[in-house]
Formats: sequence, C-alpha cells, structure tokens
Amino acid sequence: MTILQGSHEPLGLAPGARLYLLRHGQTLWNSRGRLQGQKDSPLTWKGIDQARTCGGILARHLARPSGFTMVCSPLGRAWQTATIVAEAMGLEPDEIHREPRLMEARFGDWEGLTWDEIGARDPDERQRRLASRWTHRAPGGGESYRDVARRIADWMDGIEDNARLIVIGHGLAGRVLRGLYLGQPPEEIVELEEPQDAVFHLSGGEVSRLSA
Repeated sequence: MTILQGSHEPLGLAPGARLYLLRHGQTLWNSRGRLQGQKDSPLTWKGIDQARTCGGILARHLARPSGFTMVCSPLGRAWQTATIVAEAMGLEPDEIHREPRLMEARFGDWEGLTWDEIGARDPDERQRRLASRWTHRAPGGGESYRDVARRIADWMDGIEDNARLIVIGHGLAGRVLRGLYLGQPPEEIVELEEPQDAVFHLSGGEVSRLSA
C-alpha cells in the first residue's frame, strides 16, 4: 500500500497465492478509439477471438483449472470475456465472481469520446492529463490512476494465502494491479502494456506474460 503515498515497495499477494490476469477482448469502442471507462460496448468478433485465445492459454498452462476461482469486473465487456474464457476452460459461468473494485477507471465527461475529440473540446484539460497522468481526474467525476490504485490495493489486501485466481479486468486497472504487485513507480505503471490477447501470471513476486 505504501506506493500510494509515494514509495515504490511492492504490494505482494499472500505468499502462496497465484493470480492469472487478463484484459477483456477488443470492444466496439476500442476499435474506434473511444474511451469507455465505466460505460460499455460489446466485444467485436476480434475481441471474441481474443477471449478464446486467452482461455486456450490458460487451459494449456493449468493442469487443474477447476482448482481456480474466476473473478471479473462487473462491467459488461469483462463479464462477456469471462464467460468465453470459462467455456474454453470447461468452467461454469455461474461460478464467476463479480468484483466492483476491479472496474475500469471512470473517465467522467470523457467517456465515449476519442482523444482527438477531447483535445478539440478542451485542449487545456487534455494537456493537464498528459502532464500528470497518475493524479489527473477527468472532469465530471473521473478517477485518477491513484484512485484506482487505492481500490485495487484494498482488494489485493484481502486475497488469502494459497488463493488460486483468474482475474478478468481492464487496461488501466490491469496496469495498476501489475504495477502495485511489482512496486513500480507511477511513471512506469502508466506506460505498461495492456494487450487483449495475453495472460499475465503473478506469482513469487514476479510477473510473466503468457502468449498464444
């Protein structure tokens, strides 16, 4: 939790915990460059294929998928992805747990807009965003990276020892989760990759990327 006050100590999981993290597949708004935040749009056909790919990655890497608990953001795109992943792994969708603290950041008045549209409407506010990505909040009730870090850290603090989790979330929120786990500084967290066709394995204080 100390990273939230400016230091860069890792926020580790319980010693025996293992976590597999993936982002939802491509959505209609993703394909058009629109910020989604806590609004939603459905997966595209490409996004559905990406979800199936991630399910296949997990099925190949986990000898006993039934020993894992699947947790996802309650937003529609994450839930849709989670059900596809569950099917690929032979798990039941009714066993998926929704966790509100894993939701994507709110982007307030910017949700549904492209970065070009934001720049045209309010270039000064967009510049403030670029100058301070960790702490900036979009107008109209937006959340900063730091706000998201607080709620994700709260969730991570409650993970039990020896937990086995498959987590389906979002781009910004996934960056934060991985960055907190590794104890990275904010300027590195905001630059982390956010693929939609890969799975990250968090275990033993390290993060590895699993690809098809």
